[in-house]
Amino acid sequence: MAKINEGGNITARCPGCFGATSTFEWQNSQGGVWGGIPYSAEGTSRQYAQYRLFRCAGCGRGALGFVAYGNHPQYPGAAQQIVDFYEESGETMVIPKLTPKGIAREFREAETCLAQRCYRAAAGLFRSVLDKTLRANGYKSVGNLKNQIDAAADDGVITAARKRRAHDEIRVLGNDVLHDDWIELGASDVELAHMYAQRILEDFYDDRTSVEHLLTEAKRSFESVIKAA
Repeated sequence: MAKINEGGNITARCPGCFGATSTFEWQNSQGGVWGGIPYSAEGTSRQYAQYRLFRCAGCGRGALGFVAYGNHPQYPGAAQQIVDFYEESGETMVIPKLTPKGIAREFREAETCLAQRCYRAAAGLFRSVLDKTLRANGYKSVGNLKNQIDAAADDGVITAARKRRAHDEIRVLGNDVLHDDWIELGASDVELAHMYAQRILEDFYDDRTSVEHLLTEAKRSFESVIKAA
């Protein structure tokens, strides 16, 4: 989450720096400023507020911050408060290199939605990552997603503990978004789905040779992703 210091600069994960934490500065090395537009501080605990432009000190990417500050009209004032900050990258998790391209892109799009606070969209996409992974590994024939998760555990591809997490943190949350009445979700509702979707990809594509051996023993029809020597 973005944080602001006394000098008015913001520390946040930068999309241009591949999610690394960077400092976003409001002025350049010559003292010139990137610009700001005063705005009402109503709804905050500060007297003044601005929409202000920032620049990543690492890659040069621009950003927009809505910052409320103290009783002095000139930025950065004192006692700054970030109301909003665009565009901050979320956490980008490492996934196995053998993850099929389409599934990997689905996972990255879900991460983008999570970073942009589109939590319902992220929950639906993480469920889709789980669904696509199981179908790609031959579980489509066993029925719905619930049955597919159970079958993957029965085959030994995922553990019993992972099975429970796949149900509780990914499938059920995604089903709530896709099939039930609209409810508001927060970051904490989706972060577990993010983590366990990544773990599922590791289960299937990290030690791929062993997984394909298990799938063959279970007579699952799958497309091998191991490149021939």
